[in-house]
Amino acid sequence: MIVVLTGAPGAGKGTQADLLADRQGYRKLSTGDALRKHVKAGTDIGKIAGKIMESGQLVPDDVLFKILAAELGPNSKEVILLDGYPRNLAQAETLGTLKATHPVKAVVHLDVARDELIARLSGRRVCPSCGSTFHITANPPKKAGVCDKCSSQLQQRADDTAESIAVRLDVYEKNTRPVLDYYANQGNYRKVSGVGTTEEIYKRLMDVIN
Repeated sequence: MIVVLTGAPGAGKGTQADLLADRQGYRKLSTGDALRKHVKAGTDIGKIAGKIMESGQLVPDDVLFKILAAELGPNSKEVILLDGYPRNLAQAETLGTLKATHPVKAVVHLDVARDELIARLSGRRVCPSCGSTFHITANPPKKAGVCDKCSSQLQQRADDTAESIAVRLDVYEKNTRPVLDYYANQGNYRKVSGVGTTEEIYKRLMDVIN
């Protein structure tokens, strides 16, 4: 069965998905990771997706769904945690075609106010060498602007500027709001506050999923 974990950029989906996978044994499935895996492996569907990406276009929903279906596999008894999918109504409806083997049992929305999301994302700094992530206030490096692990200079991602963040949040709201309404009508949508400590948020998620 499937548990969908959704939320705006900066809501903390990745952190909580990792905790749920580590502590509960759920299998975390990110379509972004799956896409890169198939492109790198050169599978038939990966080759198609790779050519599309090389042309600078977004991978269409039907190709993305084929990759997702391949990753879900035949085991319908395991709990699969979908991180960041579905992102639009068409994807949600297509995912529903797998309900015989992989029904969506819960859709949990990490809810965080827009101002908080902007503060979180605009303060994020990443290490270009080792990939470590810091935050200028919530998780600052020991030495300002320098990675704790490899001493490289930290950078702000191009899409973490206030202007870019606003656009990303607008796109999320436009595309994902119909998805939330879709699952709310099915009765398996729940909203959880994404504000607080990591452990507080994790407990709220587990209470809802259980």
